Amino acid sequence: MGERLVPGAVLFDVPGRGAALRCPDGEIVDVALPAERTVAVRAALAVDDSGDPPAELGAFRAAGYLGGRSQWPVDNSFVGIIGSSGLVEAVHAALSRAGAQPCVLPPLTGEGDLWTTGALLSTELSTGRLGAVCAVHDGPAPAWWSNLDDLPEHGIAWQRVSREGRHALLEPIAAQPGDTRHSDVRKRRLAAAGSGHEHLTAFWSAQEPVTGDDAMDELDRAAVATLAALDLRAWAVQAAERDGSLTSPLPARRRLRVLDLDSAAITDHPVLPVPGAAP
Repeated sequence: MGERLVPGAVLFDVPGRGAALRCPDGEIVDVALPAERTVAVRAALAVDDSGDPPAELGAFRAAGYLGGRSQWPVDNSFVGIIGSSGLVEAVHAALSRAGAQPCVLPPLTGEGDLWTTGALLSTELSTGRLGAVCAVHDGPAPAWWSNLDDLPEHGIAWQRVSREGRHALLEPIAAQPGDTRHSDVRKRRLAAAGSGHEHLTAFWSAQEPVTGDDAMDELDRAAVATLAALDLRAWAVQAAERDGSLTSPLPARRRLRVLDLDSAAITDHPVLPVPGAAP
C-alpha cells in the first residue's frame, strides 16, 4: 500500500504559485518543488502504489507529514465508567465509537456508598484491565471524586465530567504524576472565586436545590459524551499538542473545558496542580 498524508495535511495547488501544504495544525506553507516533481508526489500520495515512491516523499516523511490515522491501543482500551445518570449510557456509546472497550462499573454498597481507589481496584472488572476511569455526574461534581485522585499512581488515567446549571465541565485527564486532579480543580476554582468561595462551596453541596428545566437532554448528553471520548482517545493515542492559528496552545492535561449547553460555546480555562503544603 502506498504512503498517505497524515490526517489534517492537505496538498493542493495555488494558481500561479505552485503547490502548497496545509499542515495538521492549520498553517499553510509553500512546497518548493518543480511542477513535474509535484505531479509525481501527488500521484504517489493519491493512489495505492507499491512501486518506488519519488525521492521527494522523504522530505514529507522527515517532517512528520506521512502516516495513518491513530487507533486506540488495545492495551489501554478498557475504560470504566462511574455514574448513575443518563450521561453514563451516552459516554459508553461515544467511547465504543472511538474504539475503546467501555464498561459501566457496578455501584458500591456499604457505608457512604463511595468509590475509593482500593475498592475500585478490587472489583473483578477493573483488576489488571482498566486503562482509564471516567466519572460522570449530571450535576455538580461530588467531593468524593477526590478519593480517586491517586488512580494515576496505579497506571490508570482519571477523567471527570459534571454539570453546573447549563454548563458541562470536562476536567483535565490525570494520567501521570504532576497532572491536575479533581482536588486541584476544586481548590483552584475556590481560589478564583475570591470572596464568593462560600457561595460556590454551598452550591456544590446543596441538598435538593430549586432549579429550572436545566437537565441535559439527549443532544446535550451526546455532545458532552463526544467531547469526553475525544479527550480520552487523544490521551490513549498520545496525540501531540497543536499550537497553530486555529487551536489553543493550552495542553489538555492543564485545562478545564466548559461547554455552554445553550450557546454551544466552548471555553478552556488553564488549571494547574496545587503544590503540596510545606512541612
